[in-house]
Amino acid sequence: MAISLEKYATGSYPFPKDDINPADKNEAWGKCWCEAMYAQWKCSKTAIPFSMVKEIQSLRELADGRQNIKQYQEILLDESEEDGDLKGYMNINWDVFSVMPKFLRIVEGMMEQTEHQVVATAVDPAATEEKENARLDLIYKMKFKEVLQYINKGLGVDNSNDYVPESVEELNLYEGAGGFKLAKETEIEQALDYTFYISDWKEIKKKIIRDACVINCLATKDYTDQYTKKVKVRYVDPEVFICQYSKSQDHNNIEYAGEIIQVLISDLRKINPDIPESSLRELASAYNGNYGNTYVENLSYDEEEKNSNYDGFLVAVLDAEWKSVNDRYRTTRMTKFGNKLSYDEKYGKVFNSDNKKTEVFSIQTVYKCKWIIGLDYVYDFGLQYDIPRPGKKEISLSYHFYKLPHRSLTSLSEANLHQIALAFYKLQNAIAMAAPPGIAIEFTSLQNMTLGGNKMQPLELLRIRKQSGDLIYKATTHQGKPNMPGSWKPIQELGGGLGAQLDEFIKIFELNINFIRENTGINQIADASTPNPEQSVGGSELAVAATNNALRPIYSAYVDIKEKTAKNASLRIQLLIKHNKEAYEGYTPVIGSTGVQIISVGADVVDADYFIKYEARPTKEAKDTILQAAVQAMNPDRDGIIGIELSDFLMIKRLLDTGNIKFAEAFLNYKSRKNKERQQILQRENMAIDAQREQQAIQLKSQLLEKEEQVKTNEEIRLYREKKIIDEEFAMKDHERQKELLEAKSSYEMAGKMVEKSSDNLVS
Repeated sequence: MAISLEKYATGSYPFPKDDINPADKNEAWGKCWCEAMYAQWKCSKTAIPFSMVKEIQSLRELADGRQNIKQYQEILLDESEEDGDLKGYMNINWDVFSVMPKFLRIVEGMMEQTEHQVVATAVDPAATEEKENARLDLIYKMKFKEVLQYINKGLGVDNSNDYVPESVEELNLYEGAGGFKLAKETEIEQALDYTFYISDWKEIKKKIIRDACVINCLATKDYTDQYTKKVKVRYVDPEVFICQYSKSQDHNNIEYAGEIIQVLISDLRKINPDIPESSLRELASAYNGNYGNTYVENLSYDEEEKNSNYDGFLVAVLDAEWKSVNDRYRTTRMTKFGNKLSYDEKYGKVFNSDNKKTEVFSIQTVYKCKWIIGLDYVYDFGLQYDIPRPGKKEISLSYHFYKLPHRSLTSLSEANLHQIALAFYKLQNAIAMAAPPGIAIEFTSLQNMTLGGNKMQPLELLRIRKQSGDLIYKATTHQGKPNMPGSWKPIQELGGGLGAQLDEFIKIFELNINFIRENTGINQIADASTPNPEQSVGGSELAVAATNNALRPIYSAYVDIKEKTAKNASLRIQLLIKHNKEAYEGYTPVIGSTGVQIISVGADVVDADYFIKYEARPTKEAKDTILQAAVQAMNPDRDGIIGIELSDFLMIKRLLDTGNIKFAEAFLNYKSRKNKERQQILQRENMAIDAQREQQAIQLKSQLLEKEEQVKTNEEIRLYREKKIIDEEFAMKDHERQKELLEAKSSYEMAGKMVEKSSDNLVS
């Protein structure tokens, strides 16, 4: 092999100086950086040392159940079996039996059930001021609500649909639910969702969660796709990842990072035509038959066709980036007319006089470079022009790395996994070597047997037993002595199979699996291997919660790396939309024309910044619990009080649909309490009104009774008066009749006297 990389593990390859003229930071300087990074890795001075690569490969094989069986064969096979004697362990199936894939699938499944939503909060001064103004405006409307309603009514303005909180508590709840969310925050959230969608984050998530379980490391990279002009994210394999060592688990203070990627020789020829073919052939010779390449006996190059039989070889290329500081010199002098004139000064030239002064500006930046490992050629060298800048003087690399401090789940289970594999091989061997069921025969009792004058052989007697089930034997010898001392039977059944060995193997399997459960924290309830029907629901939930707690560090590492990736991506999106017309047009269908304009304008703010947070979306069970509580709150309780109204229920449902379970619950509690207080006040008012109405009714009844009595009295008086009048009229008429009667009687008496007088006269 003409190219040797071992020199980087033993030689001295220091990092080049950074405080030099930016014009001198060329490809040779970039190659020195790449060689220094690679040497640090080979000398095991990086976050993931080169000495750990074999361990990573071994742990991954163990996690997949594909570990090398030779380690078990060296323990179980003896020399005769290695020579080809097909006995014992040479008759078994050497496929690995492993339970680790199952445990890893459980972890991955539990992590996949938890979905996340991005929450972008603008924290730059302009955004903070805008939110504070909106809050003060709402407080003003809340305090002077009645006055403003009176003024608007007088002006003919209808503001009945405007939301105005009733209390400070409701105002805080409104703010917590995102009431003051800015338009640019919403647009960034949509753009980030799109970024993770086109990056196929679901697959990336599976890979980094598996890496966390197997090797305790997670790594990703955000970048700008040069073809689509879209910001994307990709998975980074920790096995080939190189970054500066850091005591911080999230490695947020690293100065350099990179990864070893695979590139076709044919692509290298296109990327850099200046590479001599002899160097490419030398490179192909180094990777011939390894690194996933097939072995080619004679490497050849066709000058006419401009191709070779090693064009399809994959070779290692270090894709690196590092932080750097470039000094810029700016001189200001006074002209003869008394004006100030500023211009760029040569590097290192400083003036400090009354008429001419030079200022030095240190600008943090990021350089990138790809180095063909083993050759003196680099490509894609230069400054990164879409550098994420969280602050005015801060820069961030494209790589995000998290390393958990303890041993991984697979590493903790390694010893038990080997014991399970060995026990499984021994079980197969025991099954293969186990004797079938048989019989033990006392041979002398079957000898010298004569039946019907014919002498019977022992085998013939055994044949009769097999055919008829009957057995003929001699209990005594010709001398009359017992043929079988101790009264033994001539034939005894012999048990076959494994017998007690099987129980021992089962105990070995259970013991080691329980050790794995203890080490990983994944209990029987969580892995559902042997569900207990008598286990209560509460006990099952506690068991699953215990597993979740054991996996919490992995979950926290996953959320941390996703938040940092999203943070970088949000900054790249702003820069890309602002300075690239193609990207501006490409993001328009995603977030709309208004959205790209908002983000583009926001990018003008020098200190524009977003706090990116990923919150776990609530599960269906949690949503259903809140929703059922909301439905129940719409029905009157035993006191007849209704917790929420239909409009409140619809608001709670909207909050649940957007994943704001905390605010949905807070809104439900707040509205239920406020409605209860309102209805209790209303009840008291109604009771007061009812009491007032009852008093009024009593008064009215009293008045009616009085009126009725008065009417009755008046009627009696009227009747009395009428009766009096009638009586008086009757008396007058009676008097008139009496008078007439008296007059008639008087007339009659007078007439009688006159008749008598006449008669007397006649008589006389």
